[in-house]
Amino acid sequence: MKRITTLINSYIAILLLCSCGENNDEKIYKQENDYYIKANLPKDFITNKDLGSALSILEAKKGKLVDKSILLSGYIGGRREPFTKGRASFVVIDNSIKKCNEIKGDNCPTPWDACCEDRRTILSSTLTVQIIDKNSSLLKGTLKGVDGLQPGKKIKVFGTIDTSSIPSAMLVNAKQIQLL
Repeated sequence: MKRITTLINSYIAILLLCSCGENNDEKIYKQENDYYIKANLPKDFITNKDLGSALSILEAKKGKLVDKSILLSGYIGGRREPFTKGRASFVVIDNSIKKCNEIKGDNCPTPWDACCEDRRTILSSTLTVQIIDKNSSLLKGTLKGVDGLQPGKKIKVFGTIDTSSIPSAMLVNAKQIQLL
């Protein structure tokens, strides 16, 4: 009888230990996958419809446009991975900055990062686009792959320059994005 009780207690201990490990693995799995969950955008947030004449990023960075509506043009890039994991934001670079694949003889695997350009030029030619909800919180979920958003894709962004922006670190709260 004592042997059966010991055996049952051993099985219970093993089950408890195994279930704790599974919970930790599930938490890690959920955290890793949260980074790759796609952001849920309102209908027609991303469009092919022409939004109009846009400013370049370089032009926008020269102006005092904080908290004003603006339409900007550029391409998703400026970094090897321009999309933020788990958050609805990405980096856009001015169209005047050449992608590496536009330079003859360059075989860069990530041409949108413009790594062939001087790093200071890249930094002065980029801004961050983010999508916020009605509570002014950054929307959860990545934008990579959502409705055609990919590194290197030319876009126009209609939105407002965030009040926390400075010319060297401009942040745009997008209201609509046009794929070009």
